[in-house]
Amino acid sequence: MKHLFALLVLAVFAAGIGVGSMIGLFMPSNDAIAFETYTASNRGLSFNPVTLAEPVVQEEEELKAVPKTPSAEGPVERDSPGDWIKESQIEMRPDGVFIRLNNPQWAILADTNSMDPVFDAEAHLIQTIPVSPEQIRVGDIVSYNSPMGFTIVHRVIEIGYDEEGWYAILKGDNNPTSDPWKVRWNMVTRVTDIIIY
Repeated sequence: MKHLFALLVLAVFAAGIGVGSMIGLFMPSNDAIAFETYTASNRGLSFNPVTLAEPVVQEEEELKAVPKTPSAEGPVERDSPGDWIKESQIEMRPDGVFIRLNNPQWAILADTNSMDPVFDAEAHLIQTIPVSPEQIRVGDIVSYNSPMGFTIVHRVIEIGYDEEGWYAILKGDNNPTSDPWKVRWNMVTRVTDIIIY
């Protein structure tokens, strides 16, 4: 009996879909369909007329192949972080990797997306404290105390000297512009040695 009832329900469902499809075939495509919706709430029953918009017809453009000239040129050299960890500081063990760093620090990351795709808030940055501005190079990712009162972790894109001395221009890899100030040596707190994903 259960199987007969299930078959009856499926047959009624299929018939409803079939009838609805047939009605749709014979209706002019440019006619709007008008019907009403009924909403029941604790304030009573309301009737709302609804008109479906006409279908939007988009012009189809033919897809064309864009010829691409093969290039023998390889990737372009870009500024990368310095070699802060020498091979002699890394020890591979059966139970893991041991890296000798002087006074390693964890970086606490905010979810700003400014350094995507290099790292996001879930990544783990291990940093060390540089001892002189000469250690910092273009491409390094450093933490610094911003004039706004919080720490920022961005990449060095330029280093220079002016009447006040050493400075660096930093930028988040995912930001459209560089940070709006010169970062002085006394603002730099740490440099990124390791990114763990």
